[in-house]
Amino acid sequence: MIRSKTILLTCLLMVVASIQASAQNKLLTVEEIFDPAKRVNFSGTSPTIRWLKDGKHYLLTNEASQRDVPRLQKVDAATGEAVAFFDAAKMQAAFAALPGVSAQDARQLSNRGAYQLNPAETAVLINWANDLFYYEFGSDRAIRLTSTPEPEVGDEFSPDGRMVSFIRDNNLYVEDLSMQRRERALTRDGSEKILNGRLDWVYQEELYGRGNFGAYWWSPDSTSLAYLRIDERPVPEFSVVDHIPYDQTVEVTAYPKAGDPNPIVKLGVVNAAGGETRWVDTFKYQPTDLLISRVSWTPDSKKVVFQAQNREQTFLDLNFADARDGKTSTILRETTKAWVSAMDDPAWLDDGSFLWQSERSGWRHLYHYAADGKLIKQVTDGKWEFRSLEGVDEEKKLVYFSGTEHSHIAPQGYSIKLDGCGLTRLTNTEGSHRVDFSHCNNYFLDSWSDVNTPQQVR
Repeated sequence: MIRSKTILLTCLLMVVASIQASAQNKLLTVEEIFDPAKRVNFSGTSPTIRWLKDGKHYLLTNEASQRDVPRLQKVDAATGEAVAFFDAAKMQAAFAALPGVSAQDARQLSNRGAYQLNPAETAVLINWANDLFYYEFGSDRAIRLTSTPEPEVGDEFSPDGRMVSFIRDNNLYVEDLSMQRRERALTRDGSEKILNGRLDWVYQEELYGRGNFGAYWWSPDSTSLAYLRIDERPVPEFSVVDHIPYDQTVEVTAYPKAGDPNPIVKLGVVNAAGGETRWVDTFKYQPTDLLISRVSWTPDSKKVVFQAQNREQTFLDLNFADARDGKTSTILRETTKAWVSAMDDPAWLDDGSFLWQSERSGWRHLYHYAADGKLIKQVTDGKWEFRSLEGVDEEKKLVYFSGTEHSHIAPQGYSIKLDGCGLTRLTNTEGSHRVDFSHCNNYFLDSWSDVNTPQQVR
């Protein structure tokens, strides 16, 4: 249950960067600007924090150089009490007992600054030295999941935590985490030019972001995966010289210049248990002009949700596809003579309706839609930008978000009712605020900075 007053009173006061008044008039030296050992960190040194799912604790990453505290600590948001998130010595011993894992390897595996947690937050998946490792906190069970010369990328847990998925050699794999572990290849035609479940350069650079390799999405019930099949064969190759090695190397990659063909993309659904792929109907789009810019699922796992755009990105269709037969219906279309941004996935509410972001008015705002695509209500409005959805309290019918209603250059945290009434600013300090709400929406972290102050978390 959320109350804005409670949020304001419990906003975490953990100031981690400050500038001493006596040092504000000091002139910088060349060494303080360029010397790696003496360089001043003008961005501040904010801690790495993530909320745990209980909504009451967050995970704090300490620097490896801090020998007197655990690398990862579980912190009570109300009291500030901190305890070790796990027993690093037990994790190290469990990994050291695995064949082929040295004592140094085990020490590095157990002293990382971040881990990929399973949905229950009781186990971790580690991609290290081009292989995958698994560890359970309670049982101290450690597994080396893969041991191949080919690297695995895009690894993640299934929503139920019973399987892990990954891409190897441009094919999509699933492995059970039961005692009778079994690795399954869900696709088999991956090659240098055919990428199954993996983003190519174009899709990373232009749509999903650099470093995001995975192009597959688990259904909420963990029975199926939707994935992109990207065919780069029509794309011309481009040579790039790598100057970093002592002896330079030449890398060749598929790279479409303006006017060159883009890769051909298809969207498929495959069972986690294996079997044939069911291809989603995208026939109304020209294959050479189709971009699939976002993919997700409806909460009941019955439909795949995908955003389709043309290469010029002058329209965006929000489509629902039946996961059984691939039949597609377009729920809504965004159009412009200029350019339509790819939007965040729909945010689903318990009654089957969803929240959708749109720039149709010239300003990005939040809209409330029924499941059939009928507009219920524009939630936010005005000559300012809705930046990001941070949380929804359905009992109170409140939406928490980041926006620029107060300042176009400095986002703040806000709440508003689902009917568009009661806009309330939650961060009252001038400057730029990036808010991160706990899973229960009863606390939020406020990353704040202004023109005179490096980023602080409070």
